[in-house]
Amino acid sequence: MRQKLSVLLFFIIFTLSTFATVFDDFVYYVDLQTMYESDDPYLKILGGLLKRWETGLSFYVDNLQLSNLELFPDDETTLKILKDLDPYFYLEPTQLFEKALREYPDSIIINSMYLFFNFQYWQNSLDPSVAKEIFEYSEKIERLVGEKTPFTVYYQAQILSKSKIYNDPQKAYNDLKEIYLTYSYDKKIIESLVEVSFQINNYEIIKDLYNTYMGLKGTDSQTLLYFSKIFHNMGETEKSKEIALSLIPVSKDSSILSETYEFLGDIETNYEKRIEYYQKALSLDKENGRIMSKLGLTYYNWDKKEYAQLARYFLNGAESRNYITEETEKALRELRSRVVFEIFLKYLLPLLLGVAFALWLLYYLDKKRKIKEHNRIFKEQNNK
Repeated sequence: MRQKLSVLLFFIIFTLSTFATVFDDFVYYVDLQTMYESDDPYLKILGGLLKRWETGLSFYVDNLQLSNLELFPDDETTLKILKDLDPYFYLEPTQLFEKALREYPDSIIINSMYLFFNFQYWQNSLDPSVAKEIFEYSEKIERLVGEKTPFTVYYQAQILSKSKIYNDPQKAYNDLKEIYLTYSYDKKIIESLVEVSFQINNYEIIKDLYNTYMGLKGTDSQTLLYFSKIFHNMGETEKSKEIALSLIPVSKDSSILSETYEFLGDIETNYEKRIEYYQKALSLDKENGRIMSKLGLTYYNWDKKEYAQLARYFLNGAESRNYITEETEKALRELRSRVVFEIFLKYLLPLLLGVAFALWLLYYLDKKRKIKEHNRIFKEQNNK
C-alpha cells in the first residue's frame, strides 16, 4: 500500500512539473501592457508584476488580486520571485529562476521567465554565450509547448536581427511573419517585424501590418517612424509625410523627434521648409554632424552666394564632428576657395593696388624732381 502511495505521489509531482499550469499562456504574449489589460486574471498578474519591474510604477500591482489563487507549485514559485523583485534589476531574477529550474526543469513558465530575464541581460551586455543560451531555451520551450510561440520567436528574432555573430535578419523576418499571421494581436511582434522589414527592404505585407497596428491600443514612435520611411520608399510620399507629422505632437523622445524632423527635411522639396525641419532636428540633437552637413548643403544648394557663410558654418561644424562625405568635401573646397578669393578682392587687392600706387607716386615724384633739378641746372648754365 505504501509503495502504491509513493508511486501515486511521484506521478502527481511529475504531472505538476511537466504539464500546463495557469501561467503557461505567458508564452503567447510579448507585449506586457497587453497582458496587464487582459481579461485573464493570471495573465493580468504576470503583466502587472513585470510592468512594475520594467517601469518602477507601483500602480501596476495596486489592484492585482493575488490572494485565493489556485496555483501549481511552479506558478507559486514564479509569483513569489516576481512579487519580491526590485525594479530594473535583471541579474538577480535570472539567478533565482535558474535555481528554480533545478526543481522544475520542464516548467514552461519557469523556463520562460529565465529566458525573459536572460534576454534583458543580453540586451545590456551583448554576450554571445547568453545569446546562445536564449536560442537553446527558446527551442526547449517550443518543445514543451509543442509549437513556436510569439514569445520564443520574438526573442530569437531580436538576436537574429541585432547580433553581429548570429546575424540573420532574413530568418528573423520569415519567423516573425509566420507567427504574425497566426498571432496578429501582439504589438511587439508587429513592431519587430516592421523594424526587420525596414532593415531588409521587404515591404510585401507592410500595409496589412500598418492597418493592424493602427487598430491596436498604444503605438510606438520608433515604429511609426519606420512606417513613415517605408511608405516613402514605396513611393507613397504623402502617406509617409502624414505619419511623420502625426508623430511630432505625441512623441516624448527627443531622439525620435530629431530623427523625424530630419526625415521630413530629407523628403521636403522646398528649401526654406527643409531648412526649418533641419534646424528643429539640430535643436534637439545639437552635436549631430550628419544634420549639420544636411543643413549646410541645403544652404549651399539653395544659393551658394547668398548663403555661403551659413553653408560654410554648418559644413565646418559637421567636419569638426568627424562627419564628412564626398559631397560635403566638394562643397567645402569651393566655399573655402571663394573665401580666399573674397579675401584677396577685399583686402589683398586693395593693399596691392595701394602699394603699386604708392610706388608709382614715388617714381612719379622722383622723376618730376629730377626733371625739375635738371631744368634748374640747365638754366644756371645758360645764365653763365
